[in-house]
Amino acid sequence: MKSQYDDNIEYEDDVSSHWMITYSDMITIILCFFIIFFTFSAEEISSLSTVKDSLMNKVDKLSSENTKLKEEKKSLSEKLFNIKNVDTDLNTSNEEFISFLRNNDLLEDVSISEKENELVIRFKNSILFDSGKAEITEKGYVILDKIANKLKLIDNDFVVEGFTDNIPINTLQFPSNWELSSARAINVVKFFISKKSINENRISFSGWGERKPIASNDTVGGRAKNRRIEIRIMN
Repeated sequence: MKSQYDDNIEYEDDVSSHWMITYSDMITIILCFFIIFFTFSAEEISSLSTVKDSLMNKVDKLSSENTKLKEEKKSLSEKLFNIKNVDTDLNTSNEEFISFLRNNDLLEDVSISEKENELVIRFKNSILFDSGKAEITEKGYVILDKIANKLKLIDNDFVVEGFTDNIPINTLQFPSNWELSSARAINVVKFFISKKSINENRISFSGWGERKPIASNDTVGGRAKNRRIEIRIMN
């Protein structure tokens, strides 16, 4: 016969067994929780690492662009400084030449202007050459001699350019205005080099004929203005 004591032992065994199962389930749940927790944390860390790398790349890019902007700013500042210096030099040269022309009574025959960082000295053809001729006149030599003395005091290169009006010329010596304007420019250059000892490496010349007029060729006054010699002093 089964005793009451045996029943109690069986009951206690059942209770102990159920408690162990519950405890085991709880441990399993906690273990799963920690596994999920650490898995989630690892994903977060990986995600944060990715975000960090992305931010660092952006910082490096911004740093590189900032360096580039600083270099461009420095370059622009240097260019602006050079432009200001060129403007100052041109203004100084302009004032000096105007003063020079005034002191030598040349303002009626010679004019000065600034154009694209150049100083342009313009001579009326009538004071340097006779009509249809390329030989420099006596008065022309006197004027060019004074101008050459001034040019010798500066180091700038310059170009001598010849221009005519649009009235055609057709002689054995000058078949067109192009030859006439070129011959006049060449003779001015020869005078500067041979008579005034200006370094030939500083000088060049060109002849434009009737091209690049500064006034209308439809009037006598306009054609007179277009017949000219220009000395363009480079800066």
